[in-house]
Amino acid sequence: MMGNGVYGAWNGIVSMLKVGLHSTVAKNAASLYVIQFAQYILPLITVPYLVRVLEPSGYGLVAFGQSLIAYFTIFADYGFAFSATRKISLHRDNILVVSSTASQVWASKAVLGALGFLILFAVVSYVPKLQEISPLVIILYGVVIGNVLFPTWLFQGMEKMVFISVINLLMQFFILIGVFKLVHSPDDVMIYTGIISIGSVLSGLAGACMAILLFKLHLIIPSKKDVIETLQEGWILFFSTASVSLYTAGNAFILGLLANATAVGYYSVAEKIAYAVLGLLSPIGQAAYPRFNKLAAHSKACALQWARRMLLSVASLGLMLSLILFIGAPIIVRLVLGPSYEPSIMVLRILAPLPFLVAISNVFGIQLMVPFGKDRVFAFILFGAGLVNLALAIALSPLWDESGMALAVLISEMFVAVVMFGYLSLKQLNPIYNIK
Repeated sequence: MMGNGVYGAWNGIVSMLKVGLHSTVAKNAASLYVIQFAQYILPLITVPYLVRVLEPSGYGLVAFGQSLIAYFTIFADYGFAFSATRKISLHRDNILVVSSTASQVWASKAVLGALGFLILFAVVSYVPKLQEISPLVIILYGVVIGNVLFPTWLFQGMEKMVFISVINLLMQFFILIGVFKLVHSPDDVMIYTGIISIGSVLSGLAGACMAILLFKLHLIIPSKKDVIETLQEGWILFFSTASVSLYTAGNAFILGLLANATAVGYYSVAEKIAYAVLGLLSPIGQAAYPRFNKLAAHSKACALQWARRMLLSVASLGLMLSLILFIGAPIIVRLVLGPSYEPSIMVLRILAPLPFLVAISNVFGIQLMVPFGKDRVFAFILFGAGLVNLALAIALSPLWDESGMALAVLISEMFVAVVMFGYLSLKQLNPIYNIK
């Protein structure tokens, strides 16, 4: 029955993409999936090795540093994944507009990246718990540099997302080779962080060069006024992504401040598995977002019609993935992580509903609220969820360590889905029953 359900959901998604969102989107999604599945083979090889070699405390230490750096990555990204993608998707046939937008976004991200490094240096200099791992987080800042360079927003706006996955796949191979060649004990934590950082920078450089050549961009040095205007355009959506980080990217960091590195290790590996499964849904959202912007601009009824079809398809697939995670948690943890990670079973079971919840909120938020110009409300819903997560993490993590953190994340995701559903219903934008 479960196999038939997954098969039916998958067929519904493919059908929706092919028929409903035109061939370009279907091809992008299909191409992303071919490489996305290959990408997941590599982490399945490296994670079991790393968690055993670095042990829970060492792996938790790296996860703590990565979680801190995730805040700076989001700061440098500044919501351009939405604002720049939307602008480029509407003007993709005008190479001058695309070139100008790309130049302005790259310059703005460079400014934010430099500012972020100064902030990080100040933070690690004055916070005792971070002083102990300051070399680790400084090395990991290469991840932010890679984000500044890599034009995900450009590939998305031009609907050429397959190149994102190709480059990321090559980076995964680089990390895989480096890990098995150089990481052999808990003392190699710094080597592992260096591999991650170098891989990210190389990936960013490759993405930038490929985008310039592929789209024949005419890059210019934007003025100070252009940079300020670009930042003003994206600040609401930056507020949204920053809010999301309060209940996604920064959880290991929050837990690290409230508990110990071992608890972070138990939580972070379970979170990694949950988000790897959740990542199976991301190509659909990535491929659909540029087209939903066009649909929303031309026909509300058409956008809602296809949103309903997408909601039914991805929610079905998300539910199947959630059930697999919940039921298979003991087997997954023992097989992938080993017996020393038994506490991660409960964490994974608590996080299991995430694919279903995120599948729903992605359609409500990314595919409907943002294209229909509800950026501010979208941002405040996510900010509210971030506050809920932070409050619950502070209350629950000291009591139940990694399980308390997972429960805070689950409740936050439920909050997002429920509030978005209610808002869209009030504004007659709910795809379930407001198609007119």
